[in-house]
Amino acid sequence: MRRSSVIDQAAAKQALRQEMRSRRKAMPQAEKASREQRLCRRFLESSLYADCRQLFCFVALPQEPETRELLRRALADGKTVAVPRCLPERRMAFHRLSPEQPLESQLVSGSFGVAEPLETLPVILPDAGQAPLCLVPGLAFDQNGGRLGYGAGYYDRFLRAYPFLRKIGYALSSFVTDCVPTEPTDQRLDGIATEISLEVWNG
Repeated sequence: MRRSSVIDQAAAKQALRQEMRSRRKAMPQAEKASREQRLCRRFLESSLYADCRQLFCFVALPQEPETRELLRRALADGKTVAVPRCLPERRMAFHRLSPEQPLESQLVSGSFGVAEPLETLPVILPDAGQAPLCLVPGLAFDQNGGRLGYGAGYYDRFLRAYPFLRKIGYALSSFVTDCVPTEPTDQRLDGIATEISLEVWNG
């Protein structure tokens, strides 16, 4: 990619990040909570969820779609459930949660104020034989698999290492846009779950 194109893409990404952050701030909390409940219910009722035996899922920040109830349900359903911890060099490790312990007792405040798993919990890797699925956070998504993250590349590095891992964006529909600017290093998703629909394009 030419240098001018790289600069243009970076500027486009930054502008879209600002727009989506403004949308987040403008959404009333009651509306956000109601739509998040519908999103969670739609995903949990899907065949995509039913078929996966390994679920890799983020622990939501306050401005992201809440995931704690989803994590509790997946643990109760007997899924292998793992959440990410940030490592040096902008890498991530996913640690397995225990169904025997309360969720919050297994989390601590980690990098960037994100709730992360205790370091003592076992690290697990995606297993192709377990129909692994990863719910991916982001600021914006499009219906071609494009995703706008926060700019550090943690998920892109992790997802690149496991091409068989099904990658699903998890977002409210307000944050699905016509086109997300992408670069060659950005990993395209296989689908997106919103409170309105669950679409899978690959696999």
